[in-house]
Amino acid sequence: MRIFVIDDDRMWEDYYRRVLRGYDLDFFHDGVAAMAEMDDVRPDLVVLDLLLVGPTGFAILNEMRSYPELASVPVVIVSSVELRDELADDYGVAAVLDKSKMTPRELRACVEECCCAA
Repeated sequence: MRIFVIDDDRMWEDYYRRVLRGYDLDFFHDGVAAMAEMDDVRPDLVVLDLLLVGPTGFAILNEMRSYPELASVPVVIVSSVELRDELADDYGVAAVLDKSKMTPRELRACVEECCCAA
């Protein structure tokens, strides 16, 4: 299971490494690098922050959904931005987690659920 984690806050990288130990994680600190890598490698899951330097998480979602080979890749949004359920549905995301409130157990369970469904 290959997971792309797209978050420009490098402090979160250690958190993801601990919580998602055992998964094949690729870290990207900007959307441009992540999208370039997706030209060659299709991830099984994307964990995405919305507030990024450069293209926002919404721009990345739009880009992913515009390519048939990436349109079905599950995306878990982990962000401090509050997202209405309808908007999450419109973007077809698997889950939305609040960075300030999520627990390690919640993140791990969400990823496991997405990975089993894929």
